Amino acid sequence: MTYDMARGRRIREAISRGKFRKVHALAAELDVSVAAVSRWQNGGHTSLESACALADLLDVSLDWLLLGRGTMDWHRNSAISPAELQMILALRNRSAATRSNLVGLVESIPPEHP
Repeated sequence: MTYDMARGRRIREAISRGKFRKVHALAAELDVSVAAVSRWQNGGHTSLESACALADLLDVSLDWLLLGRGTMDWHRNSAISPAELQMILALRNRSAATRSNLVGLVESIPPEHP
């Protein structure tokens, strides 16, 4: 069995931000053993069914929890506007360096507050 320590860190972070302060309570809610939750926190294997239940219960993005993609709360606002889609499509045929430079440029622009 391979361990994914980064996934374990994300699981620990999600648990610490969630409403469950005790691993026992979380395990009981998921109907798994405390040892299983401990194994997940240490990067051990989890079934897809358990990962989905954990993400749902802790209200975090499954992509973020399992793969580290996006953000913890990506699932709450995953709709892409037409303008965002247009930018994504325009970037697809650009080199990785160009995409990286453009992302850096956009991130350097201060957010507008209405």
